[in-house]
Amino acid sequence: MSANTTTTQHDRFFRGILVFAAFAAGTGVALGALSAHLPDKAFALPAGRSMLHSAVEIQMWHAIALCSLALGRDRLARCWARWSCSMMAAGTLIFCVSVITLAFTNLTFGKVSVGRVAPYGGTLLILSWAATAMAAIKAPHRKSSD
Repeated sequence: MSANTTTTQHDRFFRGILVFAAFAAGTGVALGALSAHLPDKAFALPAGRSMLHSAVEIQMWHAIALCSLALGRDRLARCWARWSCSMMAAGTLIFCVSVITLAFTNLTFGKVSVGRVAPYGGTLLILSWAATAMAAIKAPHRKSSD
């Protein structure tokens, strides 16, 4: 595989991450508005509004982080940056969707609440930040133009 093809795949991956981050941020704004304006009866649990607000915060912060990682990709170790973005996107999706679903529906599968999935997303988010640190530590050294 030529370096040009690898660069194109690399750019396509991070373009996809930017699209995901933009979608996450846009839906985060909409969900934030719902959190602020829906009546209490719209939530399936008494703590539903608070749960939704927490999910929106996590979603928005990680959307910003994904934008930063994608835009700063050339300053990071490529493999670690891809792992970081992949885990962060997946973790955000898993955590936020499960908490939002719980807040609005209190969905269960048998006796298991959909909220039981959230810790897996949270774990991926924690690991993604470790991968982000590695992406910075392992980044190629560049000459400073300062």
